[in-house]
Amino acid sequence: MKVSVLGAGAIGSMFGGLLQQQSRDLEVLLVTRGEHGKTLSQRGVIELAGPWGKQSVPIKNTQDVAAIAGSDYVLMTVKSQGTEDAIRAAEPYLGNATVVSIQNGINDHLLLKYVAPDHLVMGMTATNVALLTPGEVSLQLDGFTIFGPAAGCSMGQHVTQATNLLKRIRVVGLKFLAHPNALGMRYNKLTINALGYASCLSASNFITECLCHTTWRRAVGRPIVEECLRVYEAAQIELEPVPGRSDLARLQRLMRMLERPVMRGVISFWARQIYKRRPIVFSLYQDLLHGKTTEVEHINAEVVRLSRMAGIAAPINQEIVRMVHELESRSNNTFFDRQEVIDRLQAEQRAV
Repeated sequence: MKVSVLGAGAIGSMFGGLLQQQSRDLEVLLVTRGEHGKTLSQRGVIELAGPWGKQSVPIKNTQDVAAIAGSDYVLMTVKSQGTEDAIRAAEPYLGNATVVSIQNGINDHLLLKYVAPDHLVMGMTATNVALLTPGEVSLQLDGFTIFGPAAGCSMGQHVTQATNLLKRIRVVGLKFLAHPNALGMRYNKLTINALGYASCLSASNFITECLCHTTWRRAVGRPIVEECLRVYEAAQIELEPVPGRSDLARLQRLMRMLERPVMRGVISFWARQIYKRRPIVFSLYQDLLHGKTTEVEHINAEVVRLSRMAGIAAPINQEIVRMVHELESRSNNTFFDRQEVIDRLQAEQRAV
């Protein structure tokens, strides 16, 4: 069985590498680009770091999308902003392959233009993987990866079969699940990303410097979540709990606990021990750091798009989109000061 990973950055390289390492009957092909791809081609192996330590896994790599021809599965792990270009380039070589999207954002409408509904599986992952250096990826945070049908489509065997493929990965903490309302889980995850992307505006540690920072949490964190939930209710999006740690309800409970003085000290100490050493690294931060276009149009701007369809406002997410685009336009890769982020987002709330 041939499995190709289209856009194998952090997540794609980790999942593809683990599939190849644990399933010798699979032919796994990473389709990469840039220095990461060049390094993989030179070495012929992918370096995987995680609870297991470090492993070097021999794996095939290419920068030629035509090489996916003959695949049974194509894992789509391209950054959201590159979705349509990538699937358009891949379409002539897909054949009868099932396309499995493991991306941030809501990209169903783009993929359905090129892939039949019964050959498209939409997924989201609550894991966090960092591309440390070209050729090496590290599992920063484990969790569930959820699969389901595209928006407006029905659950079918293609979803179950794709989930079973990923279940070949047997690593403690990594779990794979099929669910009919995966869309609700994806909006759940999108909200966490929308919140996390606000921390990227000041290059701040999401946990220790934002959620555990009282002013940021009250002026930025909680209002972002509340705005997202208002929009989903108006747009009739039914959120679904995400199993494990990376669930919006659990994040809300954490923010409420941080309002209690005694708990604040305990949680902040615990967070510093864990997340200063292994911070949650958002793809938006990595893109800004390297002067690339980000996927904010598929995360915070998705909330804005839904709000307009529902006839209500989403000024906080709209301002985050504007601020990200400001950072994208800078030539020196600098970020906002954390207080400036607080002040600008508070101003948007007062203006409503």
